[in-house]
Amino acid sequence: MIRKNSTILRIIDGLAAAGQAGILVRKFPKGHLLIGQGTAVTSVFFIRSGIVKCSFAEDEDKEYILEFLGEGQVLGEIEAISGIPAVSSVRAISDLSVYMFDRESFLNLLQRREDLNGAILLLMANRLADTAQRSARQQLRPLEHSLSQLLQALEHEKLPCTKQELANYLGVTLRSLNRLMKDR
Repeated sequence: MIRKNSTILRIIDGLAAAGQAGILVRKFPKGHLLIGQGTAVTSVFFIRSGIVKCSFAEDEDKEYILEFLGEGQVLGEIEAISGIPAVSSVRAISDLSVYMFDRESFLNLLQRREDLNGAILLLMANRLADTAQRSARQQLRPLEHSLSQLLQALEHEKLPCTKQELANYLGVTLRSLNRLMKDR
């Protein structure tokens, strides 16, 4: 449910401890918007601690929660590599501590550090595979099953979630979610 990546965090912790130029440590409060969908991304963030919510908004402000990311996960890497505007919004859902790189420093580091480059490539491949599997599950299984799995995962992770966030994660309206929960 909450993706983490200890390999990437270990690499970045090591760079910070060695005094790598261009690494900033920043803290953000719960609710802070780190990246806004459709905006230019000028920094790449590596989560030291805390959790963020990545979401995609469609017309009429319908939000779809793509994923929750925790320690060792990277934010803004797709946009930094491709030069496109932000694909999704990223908001802190807990207090957050990150390592922050400007785009140029991040790209230079990817060229110089094969271990980081490989870890980022693997992270992106895993996210793509996980997204495809989640999409297939949502299409093939009844909504009741997806809701049950989501509620179990939230309880296991001890992650508070509003009904609206549940609906957004499942890709349904709040009204549909309420009907489904009433029938449980």
